[in-house]
Amino acid sequence: MVPNHWALVVLLVQLVRCSENNVNLGGPEPAWGYKCVAEEGCQRSDKPITASETTFFESLDLCRTVCGRFGGIWPRPVTAALSMQTVKIHPNYLRFDLIDVPAEARATLVKMTHVVTANLMAECGGNITELVDTPVVVYTSVKSADTSLTWTTDEQYALDVQMKEGTVAVHIFAETIYGARHAFETFTQLVASDRPDFPGHVRCGLRLVSGAKVRDRPVYKHRGLTLDTSRNFIPLRDIKRTLDGMAATKMNVFHWHVTDSHSFPLESTRVPQFTRFGAYSDSEIYTREEVKDLIEYAKVRGIRVVIEIDAPAHAGNGWQWGKQAGHGDLAVCVNEKNWRMLCIQPPCGQLNPANPAMYRVLKDLYRDIAEVLPRPALFHMGGDEVYFGCWNSSEQIVSYMRDKGFETNADGFIRLWAEFHAQALQIWDEQLKKATGEDKQPVMLWSSELTNPQRIQRYLDKERYIIQVWEPIESPQLIQLLRLGYRVVSVPKNVWYLDHGFWGTTKFANWRRMYAHMLPSSETGVLGGEVAMWTEYVDKHVLDTRIWPRAAAVGERLWADPAAGAGAAEPRLQRLRARLAARGLRPDALAPAWCGQHDGRCL
Repeated sequence: MVPNHWALVVLLVQLVRCSENNVNLGGPEPAWGYKCVAEEGCQRSDKPITASETTFFESLDLCRTVCGRFGGIWPRPVTAALSMQTVKIHPNYLRFDLIDVPAEARATLVKMTHVVTANLMAECGGNITELVDTPVVVYTSVKSADTSLTWTTDEQYALDVQMKEGTVAVHIFAETIYGARHAFETFTQLVASDRPDFPGHVRCGLRLVSGAKVRDRPVYKHRGLTLDTSRNFIPLRDIKRTLDGMAATKMNVFHWHVTDSHSFPLESTRVPQFTRFGAYSDSEIYTREEVKDLIEYAKVRGIRVVIEIDAPAHAGNGWQWGKQAGHGDLAVCVNEKNWRMLCIQPPCGQLNPANPAMYRVLKDLYRDIAEVLPRPALFHMGGDEVYFGCWNSSEQIVSYMRDKGFETNADGFIRLWAEFHAQALQIWDEQLKKATGEDKQPVMLWSSELTNPQRIQRYLDKERYIIQVWEPIESPQLIQLLRLGYRVVSVPKNVWYLDHGFWGTTKFANWRRMYAHMLPSSETGVLGGEVAMWTEYVDKHVLDTRIWPRAAAVGERLWADPAAGAGAAEPRLQRLRARLAARGLRPDALAPAWCGQHDGRCL
């Protein structure tokens, strides 16, 4: 065959042109570069860069980690001074010095260090190809031996990073292990991969900011996320992934709305009928051991678990076995077809306060919960959306009210409702004392007609009840309760409910709107707030995108309460989103990729 000389000539010309344009035919093409521009943030280069262009970062994550006053730290710290220089590191040469930690707290802190290592590995998808032997020693000093997590826990920390004689020294100072844990999280946020942002590149190493001084503490004590696992069952692995996201955002309360009228997936060893009659299936149950494991998993991530058993309303499936067992109706209106007159949404169900057997069953359930909650126990008793029509439809309840001298009107049903909570609280106190030896602890209640400022003081002791106010931001109830001396947790439904905008006439709140909402000062009695994920239209398949990164916006509001707006925060939130994705979460997109590569250009 005669060679095609013209084809060879064309190939030669193409090779020359490729050489002139710095295209590497033997491997991946040059990557985009990112430059940190003062007052603007990270900006992508106009064209792919070559190795000689040292003013650019090959990795957008790395650029964001060092760019700006707070780099890529989320939530924003009180103060931070970061070097733009970085040093290559590898987790194999990372060591934690815990000598200056009380022995009683050391075991938990060791578990916290394991999370640090896993998170660093995740930056490269578990495969760090750049093997460097630079020693990194994290010297950790903790004063308190107390490992309980409460509203009085000191969570502040100081973090210093110094490069000295070929070794990176990281110094962490904290009063408690939870302050140290937050410092560990900030340390991981000073690290990014240097993997070029271009298809085909497999090289991935880690770079740590070579100098840093961070001083930090939270503004609000209660920084929570509510997750409903009754309307749709959420598997443990997905809940744990949610806790990972909370830890990355320094949120510290997991409010587990584990039961509702729809299902009862929480195992009670004393009352197995709850899951036998209330679980969706035998594979959709949280066993006692799984709950204990989840509580420990949360603790290692600086998160307190609050279990909620909603009552007396929102209690149906799981309670319908009473007659069969000879206990009568433990709940009424359960699964009634004419639900619109009896409850807020199908299926209906409310506990029967006229039946003494209901309180005996509640005693066993409360004992089970008291035995697994972390100490000191914080229990959420539900307490919202009682429908008087449901109770009024029960002859037993109406007769009971007449015998008590309660009228069958709104005031009478309010008295019945308050009586339930008084008896339930007494039962909880007794069972908590038996299970743990703890004396009376505060409990949480949702805001409701019972917490109306005009009547709350007649029924609910401000020393015992923390009111979780879910009224819209226009409602005066939060301020009114504060003026009466009640402690509150805020979760305004029209801005911090993550399910809004997906059903009915509710409106979607994007992360910017969530970020912009401000609470009264923490000095007023506001413990903090929560962002809520109700699951009528959410299951494990869409959980992450509904929660993240919007919940992180609330996390920063509660941690830092920043004066600056969402525009200034967006580059850091983009970095957090990438971090969450690296750690196995599936956060929703914030903007088109071009906007993400050009900070501040799409505001």
